[in-house]
Amino acid sequence: MSSVPPVFICYAHQDNESSDPDRRWLNRLLVYLEPLNQQGKLQIWSDQQLEIGDTWDTEIKTRLHEVKAAVLLVSQALLGSKYIRNTELPVLLKRAKDDGVVILPIIVRSCQLNDITFKYPDPQHGPEELSLSTFQTANSPNKPLNSLEEHEQDRVLLKVAERLQRIVDGKAPDI
Repeated sequence: MSSVPPVFICYAHQDNESSDPDRRWLNRLLVYLEPLNQQGKLQIWSDQQLEIGDTWDTEIKTRLHEVKAAVLLVSQALLGSKYIRNTELPVLLKRAKDDGVVILPIIVRSCQLNDITFKYPDPQHGPEELSLSTFQTANSPNKPLNSLEEHEQDRVLLKVAERLQRIVDGKAPDI
């Protein structure tokens, strides 16, 4: 495995399929992360890196066990995705608890952030349940990206890129 810290991006495909390029949230985030990727400071991974012939489920599960941080593009579509609920989030939440993986949620659309919980395995106490609202979000749940002006969206995405930079540099978060 590379010494460059991997970052997993978890998103619902429909949140990156708008006819308006400014509403393709994964693509917008990647604009801010790509300079760090090009400088070799972090390795960005989303399912867009899957190649024809890859065993996609195995590849995603492998990546989930390698990451140091995960960015979640949170929307009702993400919260309702069976694959994200049953495969991606249980691993990420367990790794956050056990291994210190940092979870960085960005609220892209209004959603039931406080009401939806996710189960993840805990061998000692049985399944644990957690809401994503437990994690500090990059923007207020009351101000999802799709409700903000473009310059405000840019500020949120830049804040996430800067936080990832501090994580990979091993620096403490801003207080």
